[in-house]
Amino acid sequence: SQKLDLLKHHKKGLMQNLFPQEGEKVPKLRFKEFEKDGEWIEKRLDEICDINPSIKQLPSEFIYIDLESVDNGILTPKSKITLDLAPSRAQRLLKKEDVIYQMVRPYQMNNYFFEIDSDIEYVASTGYAQLRAFVSSKFLFQLIHTQNFVDKVLTKCTGSNYPAINSSDLKSIKSQIPTEKEQQKIAETLSSLDNLIKEQSNKIEQLKSHKKGLMQGLFP
Repeated sequence: SQKLDLLKHHKKGLMQNLFPQEGEKVPKLRFKEFEKDGEWIEKRLDEICDINPSIKQLPSEFIYIDLESVDNGILTPKSKITLDLAPSRAQRLLKKEDVIYQMVRPYQMNNYFFEIDSDIEYVASTGYAQLRAFVSSKFLFQLIHTQNFVDKVLTKCTGSNYPAINSSDLKSIKSQIPTEKEQQKIAETLSSLDNLIKEQSNKIEQLKSHKKGLMQGLFP
């Protein structure tokens, strides 16, 4: 558990240093090969990705992802439903490497990077914005978790108990963006840390489950 906390703290520090802070055009920490690449370029979110791409029609059956389906970036098991029984909010037909962004209470940062290889289609709720990156999906996923991005989103949210942002306001959020190669390098670095965090979380859950089983077996 201490190792997990250290990994999360390490990633948080890297995020703050690998992305420019508010008012800055370059990050504090930069990989050597990009030090002479100059300033990052400010772009709106809709210049970085396609937001809620249109679809012709939904499949006859699919796995539905609602706002309760994602917990700390992990998709909870769900069963298939048919289109005629699906809720009206089931509208976002996902493609591999799409990112779904939680529109309600975005400060929770409970978003999901979709990389499932399956013959079964997945459809997300309109409670999410569906983001399809033009360059690097993994960089986009890291970008939307920076505190700078979240703070900008919160300034455009409405509602007090359940603050939410609409799609048109989300499109207008501006961020500093580097070249494609630098995007990929940052994404690879932070994604590898995410994998270590996920592995450590799984290890903790397995140990807890093992101890629970032992407790049941060692006591009458």
